[in-house]
Amino acid sequence: MDTRKILFEKFEDVLVVEYKMAQAYEECLHLSEDIKIISALGKIRDDELRHGSMARRLLEIAQG
Repeated sequence: MDTRKILFEKFEDVLVVEYKMAQAYEECLHLSEDIKIISALGKIRDDELRHGSMARRLLEIAQG
């Protein structure tokens, strides 16, 4: 399988997860839930954003 295709598939998966996590985080901000839950979701969202940045950079490198 082409390396670029593999990287794109992984990159696309990261974006989908990142989008879903951002949606969940936004929804939780409007709820009166425990601040610990919102904080934990914020940390997860930040991790996903970092992974998305790394995936974008890998894709840029792979595409030359």
